[in-house]
Amino acid sequence: MWGLIGQLAIKALSFLFTVFVVRHLGPEIYGQYAGVLAFGGIFVNFADLGLAVYLVRQTAQLRAQAESQAAINQLFADVAVLRFLLSLLTAFTIVLMAWLTGKEGIFILAVALGTLGLIMYSVQGTAEATLSGFERLDLVAGQKIIYQIVFVALGSAALYFGLGYYGLIYANLFGIAVITWLCWRGVRRLNLRWAMPQWRQWLPLLRASLPFAIVGFALGLSYRFDSVLLSYRSDYELGLYSSAYNLVFNAALLSNSFNTALYPSLSRQAVTDRASLPRLYEHAMRYLLMLALPIAAGTWALADQVTVLLFDEQYAAGAGALSILIWVVPLMYLSEFLGYVVLIDGKERFVARSVVISSVLNVAANSLLIPTFGFMAAAVMTVVTEAVLVTQYLWLLRDLLKQMNWIHIFVRPLLATAIMAAIVLLLHANGAPFWVSVGAGAATYAGLILALGVLGKDELRFMRNLRSNNAVAPQ
Repeated sequence: MWGLIGQLAIKALSFLFTVFVVRHLGPEIYGQYAGVLAFGGIFVNFADLGLAVYLVRQTAQLRAQAESQAAINQLFADVAVLRFLLSLLTAFTIVLMAWLTGKEGIFILAVALGTLGLIMYSVQGTAEATLSGFERLDLVAGQKIIYQIVFVALGSAALYFGLGYYGLIYANLFGIAVITWLCWRGVRRLNLRWAMPQWRQWLPLLRASLPFAIVGFALGLSYRFDSVLLSYRSDYELGLYSSAYNLVFNAALLSNSFNTALYPSLSRQAVTDRASLPRLYEHAMRYLLMLALPIAAGTWALADQVTVLLFDEQYAAGAGALSILIWVVPLMYLSEFLGYVVLIDGKERFVARSVVISSVLNVAANSLLIPTFGFMAAAVMTVVTEAVLVTQYLWLLRDLLKQMNWIHIFVRPLLATAIMAAIVLLLHANGAPFWVSVGAGAATYAGLILALGVLGKDELRFMRNLRSNNAVAPQ
């Protein structure tokens, strides 16, 4: 429960600070900052190669065995040293690529500063993965909250004193240093002892982590490649696009928190009572779509007002991108959940294949379209890419999904959303204030999901059970 609250707190604080940064910097400067983050983000997974995810799983499994402390110590040491060396190589590659692709000196320096954080993350990420393997999610969540507080406080001060996005980079580096120290202290409290790294084990480690590396790199490329291309076209366009893009990904916080809370229960249910999984999946997807569809439809209908309300008139030209991008929200809700279902079914390699196919499509289409059509093409391709990923998961799970009642899962929430959207559009067209449209839409939707039987007492009980990781399907 505290882990879930911690995640929500982190994301809420991050969202509010992002809005402040976007408003303060303006489209062009914010576009430069977004370009720096996106460029480094393309290569960041090379510094990990899936080792963090692998370390979590292996540590958890080793803990269940007798006399496992020495093996955990050895694994921790090997991953820590290997990740540190990978981060040095990745940092060099990032700076070299920025120079080779003709970026300006101020951009290259900003990217170089960012790579210092990447090197620190090699230590922090290894320690955090070990804490997760020991199921100390309370420590992990608490440390992330501390990082966010430090970053927000120092970042706000940097902007106040006119340091621009370089000030944000320095604030981020200090926050990473703090969380690295905290994570290392947490690991020491687990009584881990440093073992002599065994370099002969590094190649087997990399082979074992390869599926996670492929998924991580493909997702990173898919989510950031459009921003990198836009950074070569126009900082102003990238600023408009990134402001809308950040809103979309912040809207995914409910899905991420829901799935994080539900995944352990579903994994346990797959062993103890596998026959009940289709019913659990059905209800979970209904709740996700019940949340995602009105968010998408409401934001689409009021995109111009949302953009100006959050980011001021200087970002008004980005409303069109937001009205397109927001439709990725229900797709992201589904893709994340269905990806978990595929993993529970023991088909990790199919997740990797699906993500790679979607990412290749994204890179190819954006390379062709962005130079001519700019950030609007990027917005369209973001939605198309996520739709392709969801389609692949639906095909992989087609036999399972045939057992479900799609009128309850999709048709009724969609009907309630359509009626709500029509009312909001009508009010907006007649000049109603933003909060009047939002209030009327929310009241209409709430009444409809109750009237149509989308949500009832049994569903509310199911949601409450998530707090104790004891999900039981409604009858």
